[in-house]
Amino acid sequence: MATEETSKCALANVLTQSLQIVVIGLRADENSQEIFETLNARGTPLTAADLIKNFVFQRLTAEGIDTHMAYRDLWPFDTKFWEKEISVGRYPISRSSLFLNQWLVSRVGEEIGPKSTFTRFKHYVEHEAGFPMAPLLRNIKDQAYQYQGWAERAADPHAELSVVEMCVYRSQAAEIEALKPVLLWLHEPGSEVLPGPRDKVVAMLESWFMRRALLRLSLGDMGRVVAELIGVHRRIADTDLVESIERYLTNLNAASTYWPGDEELRSVLAADSAYRRFRRGRLRMFLEAVEDHYRGYTGTTPSATGTRVARVGLPIEHLMPQSWVQHWPMSDLAEEVERESHIHRFGNLTLLTATLNSAVSNGPWLGANGKRAKLERHDVLLMNRRIREISVDGWSEKEIDRRTSEVADALIATWRIPDGHVGAVSTGPTAALPETSTRELVASGLLPVGTVLRARYGQWADRKCEVLATGEFLTDDGKKFSTPSGAGHHIRKGATNGWSFWELPDGRRLSALRTEYHETRRLTQDTQRSEPK
Repeated sequence: MATEETSKCALANVLTQSLQIVVIGLRADENSQEIFETLNARGTPLTAADLIKNFVFQRLTAEGIDTHMAYRDLWPFDTKFWEKEISVGRYPISRSSLFLNQWLVSRVGEEIGPKSTFTRFKHYVEHEAGFPMAPLLRNIKDQAYQYQGWAERAADPHAELSVVEMCVYRSQAAEIEALKPVLLWLHEPGSEVLPGPRDKVVAMLESWFMRRALLRLSLGDMGRVVAELIGVHRRIADTDLVESIERYLTNLNAASTYWPGDEELRSVLAADSAYRRFRRGRLRMFLEAVEDHYRGYTGTTPSATGTRVARVGLPIEHLMPQSWVQHWPMSDLAEEVERESHIHRFGNLTLLTATLNSAVSNGPWLGANGKRAKLERHDVLLMNRRIREISVDGWSEKEIDRRTSEVADALIATWRIPDGHVGAVSTGPTAALPETSTRELVASGLLPVGTVLRARYGQWADRKCEVLATGEFLTDDGKKFSTPSGAGHHIRKGATNGWSFWELPDGRRLSALRTEYHETRRLTQDTQRSEPK
């Protein structure tokens, strides 16, 4: 009660003593929109869409347009769809502001930061557009409705999507927005680009993006490249557009922008812990693409089934369970490490039309009540039919490797590259190394049991830890940790990258063994692939 009374008193004090109301009286010759803009600049910022709205109606007033009619008939953004916040990177932005930014990029062919959207829009209208506000607003409205149609169609889990709509769905599932300006540019009112060439351009750009996403390469430079691509190709004849954009994308050779080739995709996906690496929405979209491949949506002939997999958020299932110890035992540490490295790979993941209960999910593969039998009785996806075909005798690391290769082939077929393109990089790193555990290093013999690691940095330089047979770390004060970063955090009392913090007896960082381990595995895989079948 005391807290409630205190709150009431505080509210009464605010209302009677602290509330201030400002009244601005305007003469007939003063512009309310300019005053609004000035006040906003000195107070809490409005969204880019709010500022653009104010500017648009200021211009319409100056042009003698009935602003009430214009608001009713031409301004599309005051609805729930457009007011929704969308995450772009780590920052939320209203969908209307995001669209206006993307629309502007599609017109000027420049990368425009969200905070610069209003000022760049204002400059475009005043110095570049070349026609009055009313027809420009009508153009914006038409493309906004088209944009909304793509998004709503993509959100329909059972709709048969066009190339553009599927690109929108996959981009949203991957939380990627950078392709939208190209879609708007290709559908610009008055554009003479025909549907066939337009779909080819969209497919190329989607392949470029999704291949980089599959390899977990940086996407931070994509917005700049997309803007430059638009700027360059706005002047290209429609008949030459596909060939010119293909040449543009295949010539990208920086680590931050190149279009990855087939062999790199196969090599990285062969050992990648996909389940740990990707957000669930992105991973599910990749697995949906695999199912669509089996349904005939990546070939040159029409689909055999006539429908894509329903995009209804199907559960992602581990074929060999994460909790494998009870029904899938191993005899030694090396075998356990090898199994753990396979559990989260693409080849051990599938989609199900219904979630299996935990008893089945963690149970044995074979037998009348085993996991394989349950898949056969209750699941209708074509990818699971293929899994049953290759697992008659059981499901082991060998079958996971085989299916991982098949999944890679399906993803490569989904996001094709031009014949002869290899995705060369002139300088800099390419894909990130797969996830690595110290158990793998111990089991491989690269990190012998009993190795004493020393801290690399100043005040901690006398601290040590010992590598145990389990792949754990025993610090010099008797504490045990499962990762090098955990042991480093204990020593430093703060977040620590243990792969850089600890050094080997020969002076190398611990991370050097991780690089050596994966280089050895890569060479082994290349040798196996080159051997006659």
